[in-house]
Amino acid sequence: MVKQYKKGRVVGIDQRLIQGTLPELMGLLPEECKISTAYIERLNATFRARCHSLVRRGRGLARQAGTLQSGMYLVGCLYNFCTPHQSLQREDGAYTPAMAAGLTNHLWSVGELLSYRFAPPPFVAKKKRGRKPKSEARLQEGGNRVVTG
Repeated sequence: MVKQYKKGRVVGIDQRLIQGTLPELMGLLPEECKISTAYIERLNATFRARCHSLVRRGRGLARQAGTLQSGMYLVGCLYNFCTPHQSLQREDGAYTPAMAAGLTNHLWSVGELLSYRFAPPPFVAKKKRGRKPKSEARLQEGGNRVVTG
């Protein structure tokens, strides 16, 4: 969405589709919904309110990238699985973004989310560093050498 300004006021909006096709987008959006940056700005404000290391001048700093990544992951999971959204409200009760996406069929509690078990990533052995031992180097070269004098 690109806004066009004249004397400090918005006079027009040019909507551009960056990724995907128009039929795919129309299939995802309800009919009364328009493309707007307000949705992502609202999500950014929610994340800033819940993850204090994202605030500009706050006391809670994330000194390492892993700390910030873990915090964002936790806030995102709580937002999608545990927080009912008013815009997704249905007559049968609370509805979350994860329910709307078909990932789950019920509203999760925070305890259920934190105790959920999933498979660990596959094991990848670390690459050995340094020189290879002489015995391994000989095997790769083709065995024993014959030295003639």
